Parts: sequence; C-alpha cells; structure tokens
Amino acid sequence: MNRLSLTTRILLVIFAVQAMLFAALAAASLNSLRGEIALETRLGAQTARSLVLATIGTMQSAVPPDELMTALPERLVPPRHTRIMILDPRQGVIRESETDPEPASVAPGWFAAMVAPEPQETRVPVTAGGRLRGFVHIATDPAAGIASAWRNIRTTLGLAAIAAAAQALLILIATRHALRPVDSIAARLEDLTHDDLTARVGSLSQPDLAPLATGVDRLASALEQAQADRRRLQRRVVNRGDEERKAIARDLHDEMGPCLFGLRVEADALREAAPNPAIAEHADAISAIAEEIARVNRSLLEDLRPAAVGQLPLPSVLSDYVDDLGRRFPDIRVNLDIAAGLPEPDEATALTLFRVLQEGTTNALRHADAQSVTIRLWTDPAHWRMILSDDGKGFGRDSREGTGLTGMRERITLLGGMLALSSTESGTTIEARLPRTQTG
Repeated sequence: MNRLSLTTRILLVIFAVQAMLFAALAAASLNSLRGEIALETRLGAQTARSLVLATIGTMQSAVPPDELMTALPERLVPPRHTRIMILDPRQGVIRESETDPEPASVAPGWFAAMVAPEPQETRVPVTAGGRLRGFVHIATDPAAGIASAWRNIRTTLGLAAIAAAAQALLILIATRHALRPVDSIAARLEDLTHDDLTARVGSLSQPDLAPLATGVDRLASALEQAQADRRRLQRRVVNRGDEERKAIARDLHDEMGPCLFGLRVEADALREAAPNPAIAEHADAISAIAEEIARVNRSLLEDLRPAAVGQLPLPSVLSDYVDDLGRRFPDIRVNLDIAAGLPEPDEATALTLFRVLQEGTTNALRHADAQSVTIRLWTDPAHWRMILSDDGKGFGRDSREGTGLTGMRERITLLGGMLALSSTESGTTIEARLPRTQTG
C-alpha cells in the first residue's frame, strides 16, 4: 500500500466507500422490492378471489348451469400478479383465463429468486342448480412485478454507478490539480542536486503545500550561501598559499642571491691569489658549487612563483613562455591562440592558467614525444577557458596522473573551476575552466 501513489490510494479509498454504499443501496432496494412484490401479490390474490366469487354469483342467474363452466374463462380477467384456471371435471379440461402479455423484459433467475414471494394458491368451488360444476384455481404470478422491479433497480444502481464514477473522476481531477505543485517542488529539488542553487519554487496558492515550497526555497538559499562561503574560503586558501610562496620566493631571491654572489666573488679572489694549483682547483670547485646552488635557486623561484605573473599582462606572460619553448625545442611546433580583447584576470586565476600551460606543455614535450602542441585561451560569459592539445602518444590505460596534473586539478577545484583530461593513442587534450568572477 505504501508503494502506491497518493492519487491511487485516494481512488482506492473512494472505490471502497462507493462499493460499500453500492452494496448497502442494493441490499436496501432488494429488501424494499421484496416487500412490495409480496404485498402486491397478496393483494392481487385477494382481488382475484373476490372477482371470481362476484363473477360466479352474477353468472348463476344469467347463464344456464350447464354452460357456466364454459363461459367463465371469457368473463374472468385475472388481476395483476395472478393466474386464473377453470377446472371442468365433466369435460376433463382445464381452461385458463386470458392474462396480460408477458413483460418485454424478464428478470434474471437469480434476481427473481431473491425477491419472489412465497407462492399462494386458492381453489374456489363453482356450484349451480344445487350441483358442483367445477373449480376455479387462483395462483399468484409475480413475474410482471419482478420484471418491473428489475428494471427499476437496474436503473437506480446504474445511475448510482454513473454518479460514483463521476465523483471519482472529479476527485481525481481535483487531486491531481492540488498535487501539481509537487512536480514543481520535485523539479526544483532535482535542480539543487545538479548544483543549480538559483532554482526556486516561489509562492504557491495551495495552503497545504505552501510551507513545503517555502522550506525548499529556504534550503536553496542556505545552500547558495554555503556554497558562496565555501568558494570564498577556498579562494582564501589559494591566495594564502600564493602569498606564502611569494614570500618564500622573495626571501630566496633577496637572501640567497647576494650570498651566492658574494661566494662567487670570494671564490674568484681565492683563485687569483692561490699560491698553488691545488688551492686554485678548490676555488674553482667552490665557484661551480655556487653556480649549481644558483641554478637550483632559480628553479625553485620559478616553481614557487613565475616572476612575470602579476607584473605583466597575462597574454604577454604566456607568449614569452611559448617563445622560450620554441627556442629550447626548435623542432616542436607550439601554437598559442589567445582571443583578442581579453580582460586581465585576477592574480590567482592568471597564475593557475600559466601553471596549466606550463604543466601541459611539459608533459607533451618531455613525456608524450609530441611534435605539435596547440593552446587556445578565451572566455565565455562566466569562465576563463583554456584547451591544450598535443599529438603525442597519450597516456596508457594503466597510467596515473602525475603530481603536477593532480596539483593543478586540486587548485582549479579550490577556485571553483574544472579540469578535464582526455587521452588517446593520437594525443592528449587538457581543458581547464575557471570562473571569471569570484567572491572574496
């Protein structure tokens, strides 16, 4: 029962009530009809007996005694619900008075058995000239009454059934109309599950469902606010991390750079003042170590924060990076397509787009053996869009994302964006999408 819809359950209740009312109406009608038919049959028998006695009394003085039994069938007209038969023992025949024609419709046998009264028979002796001439047999015949009762009850119950069906239909229409807002509420809840937190039910005219709609809208508003708060916090996390890396990069540049410069100067001075070749060799080793430390320091600075990001327009930063790739890998075609008139993104978005370009081209050139790399950057009304595709060998089926792509995915997710990766034997495509506007 609980698996049935509300409309179905309402209809089942209505049908059950209508069935009980229908049964009660049928029982009451049958009981009433049974009494009426019994009464009409009894009255008909009494009327028939009085008619027979009056007719016999009248004919005794008007008809010769020997012709009385022959003339009776023509004079006796049976009242309703009766049959009259004349028994003439002299001739050994039974004559029946003419009765009304059979009813056009005959009731079913089961109905006749339910309403038919107990049969009654009366025998009236006929005497004339002091002698017994025969008998008049009176029997009840409720067939006409039963047929009429069948027509009446069939009409009554038919009208009741039509009324019950009409009532059920009207209730069904009213129920569906009343429950129609439930579909709207369900649709809005489905929108919420697909992250459309702007969906609202709005006001409803049905007072029973209005609180539910208000609750759904209140939930949507709370979820929207919670999502905005989450995005704001995620952006703060990204910004705080960028600030920390920027501070570390600044410290490395400001502190490590002068120290390395001084170390190289001292190594050069030591080489020039070396009293023997062994000390000069040590000075050269110190200089080489200082140069390696400087190279590692530059690499760390580049990984922590590209110096140009935030200082130059993003198209210039990306173009300079692609030009540098062209110089370092002259045999590889790297095509950069930047839409004209792009606005300048915020620093976190600019750094993320640069990292996607850096990570994608690094994987394509160092790991995928690509010969051509194409990068597109543009915006739609709500997002920054970047697609990087190469013609390399792609990822194997059992390959896992590297730490670089995983880190990019996490950063983009924190900024409320999306990173999609698809790879086949003919190449790899990376698509990044970042929101254009952020709350913070």
